[in-house]
Amino acid sequence: MANFKTQQTMKRNLFFVLLIFIGFNLNAQKSGIEFFFVENYKNLNSDCKYCFDLETANLESIPILNEEDIKHFNWKDQQIILTEKGKHKFTDLKIPLSGLPIVITLNGRKIYGLWFWNAVSSFGCDRVFAFPTIDFKIQFGLPKNYSFGTDPRFDEKLREYVVSKYNQ
Repeated sequence: MANFKTQQTMKRNLFFVLLIFIGFNLNAQKSGIEFFFVENYKNLNSDCKYCFDLETANLESIPILNEEDIKHFNWKDQQIILTEKGKHKFTDLKIPLSGLPIVITLNGRKIYGLWFWNAVSSFGCDRVFAFPTIDFKIQFGLPKNYSFGTDPRFDEKLREYVVSKYNQ
């Protein structure tokens, strides 16, 4: 009887170790910089067309871009250079004229919202945006000086990560 209890305890312990291992692996997938499409969001301010509440924004479960897709992130110029694999992700993506809401995360933590902008759009954007199919330069306010609120692009934790990872 004691031998049976010992086996049961060992199986239970092995099961818990396996669960912890799976948990670490799932957490490891949420590392580095990732870009997620926003499924639903609430506008924060009626005076701002492209503001959305970062905390309540529902993100898709799989990122559109992750670390494997980023060749370089120039912090000073706020420009991302994509790998060929990363560029390919935009081949069939239809970005509407009014843009696609995106959230950038660092190690699973939401950093800020931005908009992927259509290359031929004549819409203005009062928040953070980028033309990922042109130069992927992350900017604030389009046209210049047409912006609402504080520029969120220069998050300190993101800066530390980018400067370290991309040798700047």
